[in-house]
Amino acid sequence: MIICALLAALSAVALVAQAVTLGTALATLVDGGLPSLTWLAVAVVARALLAWATEAVAARAAAGAKEELRAALLDRSLANGPAWIAERGPAELTVLATKGLDALDAYFTRYLPALVTAAVVPPLVGAWLLWTDPTSAVLVAVTVPLIPVFAILIGKFTEHRVSLAASVTERLSARLLELVRALPVLTAFGRAAAQAEAVRRVGEQHRKATMGTLRVAFLSALVLEVLASLSVALVAVGIGVRLVSGDLTLLTGLVVLILVPECYLPLRAAGAAHHASEDGLEAVRRVSEVVTPPTQPPPVPGGGPEASLPPHRAARGEVDLACGQPDPLWTTGVEVRDLRVERRGRYAPDGLSFTVRPGQTHRLDAPSGGGKSTTLAAILGFVRPDGGHVRVGGDIAWVPQRPAFAGRTVADELELTTGRVDREVLRDVAADHLAHRPIAELSTGERQRVAVARALTRTKDGASVLLLDEPTAHLDPATVGKVMAAIDRHAGHAAVVLATHRVAEAADEARQARPVDREAERQARPRLPKPTKRVLAGAALGVAALVSGVALTALSAYLIAKASTRPPILTLSVLVVGVRTFALAKGVLRYLERLVSHDAAFRFAIALRVDLWRHLTPGRAQLTRLVDDTDTVRDLVPRVLQPPLVAAGTGVAAVVLFAFIQPTAALALAAALLVGGLAAPAIAVAVERRASAKLARGRRQVSEDVLTLLTAAPDLIAFHADGTALRAVKDRDAELAGLARRQAFGAGAATAAVHLTTGLAALVCTALATGIDPLLAPVLGLVPLALAEALSALPPAAQHRAALREAYGRVTERHPLPEKRLGPPKLEHVDVRWPGSAEPALRDLSLDLVPGEKVAVVGPSGAGKSTLFALLLGFLAPERGHAQSPAKVSWCPQEPMLVSTTVRENLRLADPHADDERLRDALRTAGLPEWTDRLDTVIGPALVSGGEAQRLALARALLHDADLVLLDEPTAHLDRPTAEALLDRLDEALRGKTVVHITHRPEEAERADLVLAIKPYR
Repeated sequence: MIICALLAALSAVALVAQAVTLGTALATLVDGGLPSLTWLAVAVVARALLAWATEAVAARAAAGAKEELRAALLDRSLANGPAWIAERGPAELTVLATKGLDALDAYFTRYLPALVTAAVVPPLVGAWLLWTDPTSAVLVAVTVPLIPVFAILIGKFTEHRVSLAASVTERLSARLLELVRALPVLTAFGRAAAQAEAVRRVGEQHRKATMGTLRVAFLSALVLEVLASLSVALVAVGIGVRLVSGDLTLLTGLVVLILVPECYLPLRAAGAAHHASEDGLEAVRRVSEVVTPPTQPPPVPGGGPEASLPPHRAARGEVDLACGQPDPLWTTGVEVRDLRVERRGRYAPDGLSFTVRPGQTHRLDAPSGGGKSTTLAAILGFVRPDGGHVRVGGDIAWVPQRPAFAGRTVADELELTTGRVDREVLRDVAADHLAHRPIAELSTGERQRVAVARALTRTKDGASVLLLDEPTAHLDPATVGKVMAAIDRHAGHAAVVLATHRVAEAADEARQARPVDREAERQARPRLPKPTKRVLAGAALGVAALVSGVALTALSAYLIAKASTRPPILTLSVLVVGVRTFALAKGVLRYLERLVSHDAAFRFAIALRVDLWRHLTPGRAQLTRLVDDTDTVRDLVPRVLQPPLVAAGTGVAAVVLFAFIQPTAALALAAALLVGGLAAPAIAVAVERRASAKLARGRRQVSEDVLTLLTAAPDLIAFHADGTALRAVKDRDAELAGLARRQAFGAGAATAAVHLTTGLAALVCTALATGIDPLLAPVLGLVPLALAEALSALPPAAQHRAALREAYGRVTERHPLPEKRLGPPKLEHVDVRWPGSAEPALRDLSLDLVPGEKVAVVGPSGAGKSTLFALLLGFLAPERGHAQSPAKVSWCPQEPMLVSTTVRENLRLADPHADDERLRDALRTAGLPEWTDRLDTVIGPALVSGGEAQRLALARALLHDADLVLLDEPTAHLDRPTAEALLDRLDEALRGKTVVHITHRPEEAERADLVLAIKPYR
C-alpha cells in the first residue's frame, strides 16, 4: 500500500510536469513561436515507467492474497470433515476456491491502485489548480466528491445482487457436475439431448442474474462517466468564458484543461473497478464465513455434541467420541456401545454394540441400509453419534465402499496415501499389473483392489484398526478368495471391522486382466472464435464511445484556443453545445457498449455450452470443459476480440480528423498508432513469455486438483494424506502466483509502451503543428493523449489471445458417438478398443442372442465385461467385425450414477412420463418397498447406502421400456437372501425381454440360459 501511494505521488508529479510542458508548447505555437519539447519528452518517459511499476506491484499483491485465502479455505474445509464437504458440495466449494477468488485480480490490480491513486493524485493536482486557477479548483472541489457518493450509494444497492449472482454461479457448477456424472445413464436412456434444455435453462438463469447485477453496476459507471465528462466540459466552457474576458491566460487554460480530467479519472477508475471487483470481494466474504471457526455447541444428553468431531482425531489417536477427549486407559482396537445415528427419520444403526481387539475380526451383517457404512463413518469420526459412544485406539486403515483417489496413477495414489508402493501387497490382491495404470482408466473391481492394497500397506506399516466396507464387491470368486487371503496375511495383527455380504470360498487361481496400454492423448487444436453479430455491435458502440471522447477533447482544445482570441461570446455557442453533447454521448455509449458486449459474451457461452453438451460422449465428459473452459471463453471474448476492432475504428477516425488539419501530422499519428498498436502487445507477450496461456492452463489444472481434493477428502483424511495433497495444490498455486507476476510485468511494460507512444505522438504532432491555423495546434497536441484508452486494451488482448484459442479449441473439440447399427443384439468377430488405447479391450468376440434369452457374463475384473456393455449401448464402435443392438436398451450400471435431486426425478431419468404408481411398482420390484413413500426425498451419491443406491438404479432401469436389459452387478452390495429374492422378482418383471447380466456370483450365473465367460486377452 505504501509503495502504491509513493508511486501514485510520483505519477502526480510527472502528470503535472507533462501538462505544464505540453501546455507551454501549445501556447507557444498558438502565439506563433517555436516550442522546446525536451522536458515534455522527459515527463512522458517518467509517466510510462511509473505506470509500469504500479501495475507490477499491484499484481504481486493480488497473487499473494489469493494464495493465502485459497489455502485457508481448503484447510478449513478439510478440518470440517467429509460430512461438511458433502453437505456444502465439492463443486460449489471448488468454484469458490478457484473462480471466486480469481475475481480478486480486479480488486488488487484495478480497484486498489485506483483507490490509492484517487486518494493521492486529486489532492496534489488540485493543489496545483488552486495555485494557478482558483475558480476551476473550486469547481473541481465541488464536483469530485459527488463521484464517490454515487459510487457508494449504487454499490450498496448492488451488494445483494452480487451475492445472488455468486450463488447462481455456484449452483450452475454444481448442476453441471451432476449432469456430467449422470451423462452415461442419460445417453443410454436417450435423455442426454433433452438435458441440453436444462443446460441452456441453467445458463440463462446465470446470465439473467449476472446481467441484472451488471446493469446496475454499469449504470453506476454511467453516472460517474457522465458526471466526470460534464464536469470537464463545464470547466472547459468556464475557461473559454474567462479567456474571452481576459481573466485567464492561454497557458493556464491549456494546463488546467489537461489536468482537470486527471482529477476525475482515478475516482472513475476506482468506481468502475469497485464493481468489477465485487465478485472477488463476495468470494472473500464467503471464504471468511467458512474459515471462521464456529463455536463448539454444548454436549447433548445421551451423546456428544451435535457437530461432528474434527476428522483427524478418530483416525490418529485414542479418542472417546462421547466426549471428544483422549482416553489414556484405552490401548488399541475398537469399542462401540449403544451406537445410534439418525438417517432419514430413523436410526441406523440403532443401539449397536461390539468390541474388537487386535487380531480379532467383527463382521457387520445388517441388511442393506442397516447402517453398516454409517457405523464405519462413526468410527472414523466423520459422523457424530446421536447416542452411545465409540472408542478407537491406534491408527486406522480403511477400504470404503466407493473408493476415491487423488493420485494420477495407482503408484501415485499409493505414494500419496501410504508413502510407498508395496509390490508384495499389490501382487497378493491381484493388482501388481495395475501399478502404473491411470486411476481414471480402472474398472470398478480394479479400483476396489487398489483400495484394499492401500489399506493393507497401511496395516503393514503399523495401523492397528482395519475397516473394510464391501472390500470384495465387484470381484470374481477367485479374486475374492485371493483378496481375503491377503487381508488375513497382512492384517492378522489388526482389529478388523468387516462389512460384507460375501464370504470367501475356495476358488480357482485368480486370473489377472492384461493391462491395456494407452496412446498419448491428442491435444485439441487451438482456435480463435469468430465475432458474433452481438460482439460486433458491442465493438461498434465502443468505437462510437471512444470517438465521442476524442471529439470532446478536440472541441475543448479548439474552444480554449478560440476563446484566447477574445471573440464575441456567441461565436463560441456551437462549440459549447458540442462539448456538452459529446460529454453526454461518451458516457451513454460506453454504458450501452458494456451491456451489449457482456450480454453477447454470456449468450455465446450458453450456445457453446449447450452445443458441447450435445456432443459430449460417455468416457470423455469433462466438467472442466463444460464449466471452466466455457467460462474462460465467455470472459475473454470481449477482452480479446473487441479491443482491436475498437482501437482500429477510433484510430481511423482520429487520423481522418488530423488529415483535414495537417496531413503530415496525420501520417505521424497513423505511424504512432500502428507502432503502439503492434509494439505494446508484442512487448507484453514477449516480456511475459506466454505466462497468460500458462496461467489459464494452470488455473484449469488447479480447479481440477481442488475438485479432486474435496471429492477424495474422506479417503485422504482417513490415510492422513490430506496434508500432502493440500501441499501439492498449494505448490501449484505458488507456481500460478509466479506466472501472474510475470504476466503483470508484461502488462506493465505494455502500459508503459502505450503511455510512451501516446505521449511521444503528442510531442511529434505538436512539433509538426506549423504552417496551420494556430488555433488548431492544441487539437494536434491533445488528441493523441485521448487515444491512450483505445490502445491500452490491446496488450491484455494479446496476452489472453493464446488462452482464448486453447480454451475455445477444447470446447469445440468433438468426439461424436459412433453410429449405432440397429437390430437384434448380435456380435460377429468383434474387436473393440477404448479411445486412446493402444490395443483392443476385446478381440474376436461373437454373440448371437435369442429374444427373451437370459445371459450371464462372467470373468475377472478388468477382462472387458463393461466394455461389452459399452459396445451394446452404442458408446463404442467395433474396429473389426459387426455389432448391432436394439434402438432401446435399458441399463443398470455398476456405479448407480444418482444425481442430487428427489427420488422421483432420479427415476424419471429413464421415463419422464412415468406416474407415481409406476415409480412405486419399480421400487417394490427393486426391493425398496420402504421407499415408495419417499418419492420427494432428496438423495445423492453420498446420501444412501451402496445397496440402496444400486437398487434405486435398478428401479430406474426397470422403468425404461426396452427390448434389451443390461444389468451390471445389480446385487453386488446385497446379502444373499435379499439378492435371491430380488432376482426372483426380476425374472418375473423381465419375462420375455433379453437380459444380459454381469455377475461374479456363481449361483446367479446358474440361473441364466447362457453363460458367457470373458477371459483376459493375452
